[in-house]
Amino acid sequence: MKRIALVIALFLAIVPAAPARPAALPVSTGLHPCSPTSPFYCGTIVRAVDPSGTIPGTIGIHFEWLPRGDQGAKSEGVIIANEGGPGSGSTESRASYRSLFAPLLDHRDMLLMDNRGTGDSRDIDCEPLQSTPVMKYPDIERCGAQLGHAAALYGTGLAADDLAAIMDAMHIRTADLYGDSYGTFFVQTFAGRHPHRVRSLILDGAYPVVGESPWYPEAPAAVRRAFNAVCRRAQACATFPGSSMDRIAELIASLRKQPASGMAPVGDRMRQVTVAATDLAFVMDASGLAVVPFRELDAAARADLDGDALPLLRLTGESYPVNESAGPAFYYSRGLFTAVSCADYPQAFGASEQEPARHEQWLEALDEKRAHDPDIYAPFSLDEWLDMPPDYSVLTLCLDWPVPLEAYPPGQPVPPGTVFPDVPVLVISGEIDTITPAAQGAKAAALFPHATQVVMANSAHVDAMEDPFDCASRIALRFIATLQTGDTSCAGVLPELRTVPQFVRHARDLAPADPLPGNQGREPQLRATAAAVQTVGDSLARTLWDPGPKVLGLRGGSFTFAFAGNAYDLQLDGVRWTEDLAVTGTARSVFGTGAVESRIAIHGVSNGTLFIRWKAYDRHAIATATGTVDGETVRATLPAP
Repeated sequence: MKRIALVIALFLAIVPAAPARPAALPVSTGLHPCSPTSPFYCGTIVRAVDPSGTIPGTIGIHFEWLPRGDQGAKSEGVIIANEGGPGSGSTESRASYRSLFAPLLDHRDMLLMDNRGTGDSRDIDCEPLQSTPVMKYPDIERCGAQLGHAAALYGTGLAADDLAAIMDAMHIRTADLYGDSYGTFFVQTFAGRHPHRVRSLILDGAYPVVGESPWYPEAPAAVRRAFNAVCRRAQACATFPGSSMDRIAELIASLRKQPASGMAPVGDRMRQVTVAATDLAFVMDASGLAVVPFRELDAAARADLDGDALPLLRLTGESYPVNESAGPAFYYSRGLFTAVSCADYPQAFGASEQEPARHEQWLEALDEKRAHDPDIYAPFSLDEWLDMPPDYSVLTLCLDWPVPLEAYPPGQPVPPGTVFPDVPVLVISGEIDTITPAAQGAKAAALFPHATQVVMANSAHVDAMEDPFDCASRIALRFIATLQTGDTSCAGVLPELRTVPQFVRHARDLAPADPLPGNQGREPQLRATAAAVQTVGDSLARTLWDPGPKVLGLRGGSFTFAFAGNAYDLQLDGVRWTEDLAVTGTARSVFGTGAVESRIAIHGVSNGTLFIRWKAYDRHAIATATGTVDGETVRATLPAP
């Protein structure tokens, strides 16, 4: 097939009162300050949308350049970071990348690129696919029809070639590449297609660019291991007989007979929620993105089996908007997610086949799997797993997607037989990551002759970015600076996730807090204290869902949530975690230290005021509560919520 020359051009945008260009900035690039106050410089490189020449036209690829802080020193190299999804532009994570690599940026430059179809690189914005609350197959098919043959032009291989062209224009010979989540797939692709441009790779939350099964068996296995491990290590859960998955399997059996249904608080309103087995599969599969299900599901399962479905209904109702709502395509493009998935990921059917052969092949593969590996997604059935939203079940996401152009065979982001470069590679995996499990990280590491995998204990998806424990981030920084992993012992001692001991309707059904010297509170006051601490903990846990300004309590009341510098503040207004105790007051959690402090008044079965504190990042963290309840002095401790 005839190929046309790729157009490489950078053009200058005029910005009033632009600061002087640093000496290290290549004079030929035409870069301009992204804003009058930004330290980043913005550029656009013009590329052929279809290098094969079948589809005419060009696409502008947006990138940003952060010059090293010490302009008087010679550059020690360039760091290139690529964001996940697929569907998110890397430049919107500029603050996180700058924070992560800050100790190196006095002597190193940083480059970020919005992959084609994301962010300022002409994001794909398919409607109604982008704005529907949950991805649906008819909307996926409509998006494919909108893109037509161009759907194949957003794969990772072409995006990797775009980055190589930017490096050419910026006179960058080699770079240290960091990718998180899908970004790991991208930087592996770049390394396979442009091996001589790589000094080192960091894959944070990795899965392999080649060699993956289209059935993704690592995900359900990771779910089973993760929920059992979290419960086994949490004081509030480990005392119950059997494993966490035993109790969850019992819940699944119950839901198969009769789905749970009812009104539950979701964000700022009560909503009708129904929980079938497939909904529970979704909650558990997505748990690696936000760990609230690890914290609550075991206790919610026990409560539902005892006749209290509300905690399970709320957890499921919250999981869908948190993990499915896409927002504007500029920040995350569902169309791009689908285009990349269908261009690059392995399929259980011939993605190059026309209808109806593609569907026939899928049904044959499904029958074969049912016959020979029916428990692949245990404790869920094949059908329950497949009925999750298509961006999580994935297996049938691309059934009705356009047949790719001949020049871009599906499932080949790197050419068959690619030999990956012999460069230092660091793979960082979360032990309880259900999105890109550690087993997938091991497969990614195996592609490279000199790769080291570090598994972060008790940690989920992506570890170095916004690292509260200064562990994965420190390992990553040392790796770029020295090309050695060095001491990784911190990865094995990260604190366990804490779980809800049990969901109860009344404070009297909760185990009392443990009295300290000087305590005068009796058992009813200590039970009320324990309920108050759990109420504060429950409200703080909701902030992990990135809630709106107002959030309803489990059984009544509400709280508001706001960021305040390096902390977030909650104002609780009559929040009820149990039916008989209302909590009003404040709570603050500090990011850097994990310190939590709360001053509250309680009303209902007991009345009084309490000051509560704990260190969220401590192993086996203990909460301390002091104050006056029902006229008695209370001084007590209990495991932190």
